[in-house]
Amino acid sequence: MGGGIGDSDSDDPEVVTQFLDPLTVQARTRVGQTLKGKWRLDVLLGVGGMAAVYGATHRNGSRVAVKILHPELSTNAEVRSRFTREGHAANAVGHDGAVKVIDDDASEDGSLYLVTELLDGETLEDGRVRRGGRLSEDEVLSIADQLLDVLTAAHAKGVVHRDIKPANIFLTRSGQLKVLDFGIAHLREFSTGTMATKAGSAMGTPAFMSPEQARGLWNEVDGRSDLWSVGATMWQALTGQLVHDGRTTNEELLSAMTKPAPPLASVLPDVSPAVAHVVDRALAFEKEKRWLSAQRMQEGVRRAYHDRHGKPITTAPKMTVPESVPNRTLGPTPSVAAAKQPTTARPVASSQAGAKVPTLSTPPRRLVVAVAAGVVVLVAGIWALSAGHHGEPTAASSPASAPTSHAATPEPTTATTASVTAGAEKTPPSIAATELPKAAEPTPEPTPAATATPAVIAAPRAAAELAAAPKPAPAVAPHAATEPAPPAGKPKCNPPYTIDSTGKKHFKIECL
Repeated sequence: MGGGIGDSDSDDPEVVTQFLDPLTVQARTRVGQTLKGKWRLDVLLGVGGMAAVYGATHRNGSRVAVKILHPELSTNAEVRSRFTREGHAANAVGHDGAVKVIDDDASEDGSLYLVTELLDGETLEDGRVRRGGRLSEDEVLSIADQLLDVLTAAHAKGVVHRDIKPANIFLTRSGQLKVLDFGIAHLREFSTGTMATKAGSAMGTPAFMSPEQARGLWNEVDGRSDLWSVGATMWQALTGQLVHDGRTTNEELLSAMTKPAPPLASVLPDVSPAVAHVVDRALAFEKEKRWLSAQRMQEGVRRAYHDRHGKPITTAPKMTVPESVPNRTLGPTPSVAAAKQPTTARPVASSQAGAKVPTLSTPPRRLVVAVAAGVVVLVAGIWALSAGHHGEPTAASSPASAPTSHAATPEPTTATTASVTAGAEKTPPSIAATELPKAAEPTPEPTPAATATPAVIAAPRAAAELAAAPKPAPAVAPHAATEPAPPAGKPKCNPPYTIDSTGKKHFKIECL
């Protein structure tokens, strides 16, 4: 779990079944809130039996982890004392491997909270599972060396952790080890005059609990009790099993109270003798047979590594967290939607200020093409019917039209075509005489897509703008002005065209 503070019962909040857990549902309601006007809770990182852990941001922009005691426990004086003691114990260690507590206070609803550094990475338990359930001997020795370095500093300050386990050992992305959750740590200054823990009660995790701790003999719990937990952590990392397994927590607790740990080689036959010696001595049932101190056990770990490789453990590669492990401290980042093209059914607002977004007033491309094709077919049909009605030869069979080259025939103007496609004209468009030979070329019947010119397949916005432009004057044939005007009311339409000196036919506009 990415975060600065662990919890002895913390679970992954992304597990679907936890949505049914009242504590998780309650904890999620805090996301987005701001504590004391300065700590904004960004994402829920984990929920345990005592508290919930959040990734948070200070009003000055710094990122932290916030551990909030559940509201229903905040009224319990003993629980409040234990929770507050965690901050004092962690800071008393004075080692970079102990998570530092930055602030402690009570929220607006009275719930106590601690603020610590925010960590990006994963717990040793998560890393072990991700690697298939077991770690190599070199990896286990490297982790134990760093862990024992933190415990050496803690024990020297009178702090006994009392809940060392894989879930409370955190590996940052750079490979640094951090010890989490000093919540049940025994701090000498808090135990004078009053009993911090009642005799006969067991606190901790049974599978990693020393025999004296499982029995609740707190006056016997000391630094060597932590070393038993270190040995149990190394055992599980190497074998993928617990030292004392059981069907229930009570069975695990009973085994921890009464059964000595079996030799490591009995479960892992190929383990190196030096590594087996370190683990077996840490798991001795009687405290007097264990390592005398964390420092002495650390020396044993370093000798085991040297026996294996002939060089100091400082040369061992650190166990790092790969990029494939997500940074959960950032929370679920909203995905940036890819830019979408506006559609006529659902206009999309532009992400750029001042950008114009097409709306329903802009005709879609297919409609423009279809209208253009219909107009062309209509014009061609009118021309063909007019020529056939008077019994005149078509342009394709006329000798006069044969010499006319395709290159000499001008294309319809963009303005005229665009105006037609936009639906601006209410009557059939005027046709210049020089356009007719091209329409009569012996080519296959054009499809709507083929008849659309580049001017027709223009952007919808351009078509709309051209439609609103002033209408061009109808095209007039070059020699039409020389034809005598017909009497008023009697248009001269027989024949409906004139022939110029070059033999070209010029159809009369009024006869179409």
